[in-house]
Amino acid sequence: MSAGVWDGIDKQRVVKAVTTAFGSDEYLEALAAVHNAETLEELTAARKTLKELMAFWREEIPAFAFMIDCLYIYSDKVLRDLTGQPVDEA
Repeated sequence: MSAGVWDGIDKQRVVKAVTTAFGSDEYLEALAAVHNAETLEELTAARKTLKELMAFWREEIPAFAFMIDCLYIYSDKVLRDLTGQPVDEA
């Protein structure tokens, strides 16, 4: 029997985190800024905002802060697409 999509995942936590994030204007604005970045400068500004949101969410809603972390990981992909260079993980 193959594993299901939700096996080993706290579905209720993820659902609450996603609905919290998608209900947050700040989250959606950050997502749009990352997704629509066409220059390194635009992406750099978006990633700075993400870092600020990371700190805020870790303080205010730590159980859902992984949503901002996921968005930051996505910004790594956008950075690679813009620059063609691997992201320095240091």
